[in-house]
Amino acid sequence: MKKFIWLSLSLCLIALLTSCANPFVSRGDNLFNQAGWQEKRGNYLTAEKLYAQALKEFRKADKPKQVLKCQYKLTDMNKITMTYTFTEEAVRSLIKEHYPETKPERIDQIIADKRLPQMEINGQQYYFSDFLNTLFHVYPEFRSKPQPGALGKSQGFFRVMSKYIYKKESAPAGQTFVNPINYLAEGKVTIPREKLPKSGLYKIWLPMPLTTAAQQNIEMISIEPRQYVKYPIKMDGDIGLVYLEIPLEEIKTDLAISQKFRFRHYEERFKVDPNKLGKYDTESPLYRRYTASGKNIAVTPSIALKAKELAGDETNPLKIAKIFFDHIIWDLEYSFTPHAALEALEIPESVFVHEHGYGDCGAQSMYFAALCRAMGIPARASGGWQLFPVNTAGCGSHFWAQIYLPNYGWAPIDTSAGQLGRYMPGLTDQQQKDFADYFFLKMDPFRYLIQHDVDIPFIPGPDGPVVFSMVLQDPEAVCFEMDENPGLFLMDNWRLKVRQL
Repeated sequence: MKKFIWLSLSLCLIALLTSCANPFVSRGDNLFNQAGWQEKRGNYLTAEKLYAQALKEFRKADKPKQVLKCQYKLTDMNKITMTYTFTEEAVRSLIKEHYPETKPERIDQIIADKRLPQMEINGQQYYFSDFLNTLFHVYPEFRSKPQPGALGKSQGFFRVMSKYIYKKESAPAGQTFVNPINYLAEGKVTIPREKLPKSGLYKIWLPMPLTTAAQQNIEMISIEPRQYVKYPIKMDGDIGLVYLEIPLEEIKTDLAISQKFRFRHYEERFKVDPNKLGKYDTESPLYRRYTASGKNIAVTPSIALKAKELAGDETNPLKIAKIFFDHIIWDLEYSFTPHAALEALEIPESVFVHEHGYGDCGAQSMYFAALCRAMGIPARASGGWQLFPVNTAGCGSHFWAQIYLPNYGWAPIDTSAGQLGRYMPGLTDQQQKDFADYFFLKMDPFRYLIQHDVDIPFIPGPDGPVVFSMVLQDPEAVCFEMDENPGLFLMDNWRLKVRQL
């Protein structure tokens, strides 16, 4: 209650200040400036409301440049406020609800630890909407209760993977890509007509499988509405996608968007002799690109120092990469990561993992790549979806890493998949190690690859704010005429089903 009273008083005060602002500045500009003032002070809830008000004023005044600027700002505020949703009171209540045996003093200690993702908003501490996932992984005492979703099927993962882990020789001599699986994928979403403006241009990017040595025989069966596909479907280069432009004045009923395609994905089994690696061509575009610090694979001085500390006197790239792999597997923790807010706040994912000691598949992959790049080892974070046949839909969004090894090429590294064994009840220490080690230079065939690295630009580049610019796992969209970011609806309602053929 106090939160809402404070927020109401704050908005009333801002309204009063705005009414008394410079008469030569429009109401929209005054609201926008006040929003910026609130944003700088971490009052993101207040700023969100003010940017929304400013957007309406700019539309009334027919100021397209200000509308677009406001859309970007409002989307950033949405990313933050939809990521950090729980007050401390709510966190305490939810821990008690999910784990009734937890004593109040233990909850006090967890709050005091400050390990749960959190940030101060409007003068109050707010916690990550998926904080229970962090609780499960960071504090072993909470792992006794069966978990929903993928975590609840962890034993199924081990059974499925055992035939790949323990098969003595599933790759004939000289073959790296083996044991293929053919897939049929169907993605769809229906947007109610009332959620769309009467006119304007709805631009959408749909992810597509990328052709690689491990992913072949891609066949587009259908895409709807086909007539609005703007450019040829892209399934090569660094990212797979198809781009549509939909004139909304032509849409009279609900807008159904769908895709259907087949593809084949191989298991990867790299056999690398660390003594037979070639030398890196340090002047090559590949080397320069994949050893440079990036937007989310950021190589900060602190990360570079950690990489050198872990590597010690080792100089062999493969052995150094294994040291980093083991460090993430055994010393860090898995946990969902507040991606949207990190993007809005321009905090690199590699930095988040480095500072917090945990991260999910994408965040871990970016941290692993950053450690490798710090030591002059070309690395990237690739991904799309994981297709373990243990759930109804047959898939879940996923990212993993790759390192480039001279004489061998790009080899897969999946820290979070390997780390999963640590959270499987009943596995012996040796089984956990076997499970983890499989994912160093090997990769199961249960994959749908969309992009070679994070932060790959969409084609064509968006001319408005998107939900996630670093990955394209679900469709993304922009529409200048919409106040609400269209990508938020797609992210919540896109349904992808993949089954083996």
